Amino acid sequence: MFLFNESLSVSNGRLCLDGVDLVEVAEEFGTPLFVFSEETIKRRAEEVAAAFGRENVYYASKANSNLAVLRLIRSLGLNVEVSSEGELFAALKAGFRPDQVVFNGAAKTMRELRAAAELGLHCVNLDSLCELDRLRQAARELGVEINVAFRVSSGVLAGTHTSFETAASFSKFGVTLEEAEEAYREALKGDGVNPIGIHCHIASQVPRVKVFEEGAYRVSMTARRIEENLGFKISEFNMGGGIPIPYARGLIEGLPEYFYARIPPQEVAARVRKVLDETLGDARLIAEPGRYVVGDSAVLLTQIQNVKRKGGESWVMVDAGFNVLLDAFSYKWYFHMVSANRAGEEHDQPYMVGGPLCDGGDLLLAGGQHRMLPRNLKVGEYLAVLDTGAYTLEQMSQFNGRPRPAALMISNGKVKLIRRRESLEDLVKNDFYEEK
Repeated sequence: MFLFNESLSVSNGRLCLDGVDLVEVAEEFGTPLFVFSEETIKRRAEEVAAAFGRENVYYASKANSNLAVLRLIRSLGLNVEVSSEGELFAALKAGFRPDQVVFNGAAKTMRELRAAAELGLHCVNLDSLCELDRLRQAARELGVEINVAFRVSSGVLAGTHTSFETAASFSKFGVTLEEAEEAYREALKGDGVNPIGIHCHIASQVPRVKVFEEGAYRVSMTARRIEENLGFKISEFNMGGGIPIPYARGLIEGLPEYFYARIPPQEVAARVRKVLDETLGDARLIAEPGRYVVGDSAVLLTQIQNVKRKGGESWVMVDAGFNVLLDAFSYKWYFHMVSANRAGEEHDQPYMVGGPLCDGGDLLLAGGQHRMLPRNLKVGEYLAVLDTGAYTLEQMSQFNGRPRPAALMISNGKVKLIRRRESLEDLVKNDFYEEK
């Protein structure tokens, strides 16, 4: 059978989330449909709070910036990390104070830099000397001083998906170890900026804890050299995020190791803290987890619309494609899938699973292509795609004229709507045309 997280169970053969029958939910609200577990988000948030200290956790809102999710995370006492004006707007609307916000990003606009300076965010993590100059300009115009840190690339390869390797030499982010001292030398001239820390996010979905140690060691040793050469105390070390969640349930041929990764936040925090104790002493350790907090909190429900045999293969076509689950297409990301109607049955029949889009790549693959599901699937039955809480609502599109789906939150056994399903009118509401 299947290994579920703490919030998933089987009752009367059906899949349940926090005790709520997901087939009944799908029938009431329609599909595609995201269903979140409030208890799972709380549990994961408490795990990272216990590991790093609640005040040192800045939730990476790029993973999921739904207002209900942000308000829940704020209520748990965590801070927030943003990487755009839109994410900043949502964070403030959800009730975060400006001093609870860290601003990241590789191409911040002047509008964003002015907002950060005017609001007095906790810190702006700078990507370059160019960005330092632009932030200074904004600070001078407003007559304020803003806390800054530089994002420093450690050069460490994490062993995750190539597009997630944000500290590698080929990555677009930050300055190199060799360039860092000059960057801080320039920042220490003040003129509207106040250097307080250093930032070194390595990658997303990091498969081994040793990677966090190596990245922290390289960047913290560089930071210590900067302190010694420039007479400057770095008070904050922001390790970024990257704590993984396990997407694969059991061995699947063709899947890389990062789909199976499971590293407790406590272990990451302890190992990085040990490195910092040896290099930077009592510098505050900040973490920016996103995927870990929300990744396994949601299930995507999708309904079977077509069943067929083609070329000797069994196919099912569902109503959720890469318009709903973009990572499945862009990264060929693996999300575990089970039958919501028959979760208690053996999943021993290989199927090819296709989405509804007019695109040959609109497939939900599993390493060696096939999905193992119950025999004799029927049109109208529901499939559940697990661990879809991160980077899903944020990446949905209206491709092929398909309104974006609704999202629900299960809270204390009650089902709450946290995002309405779009209408057909929503597809054209921003379009303009002239009547002839």
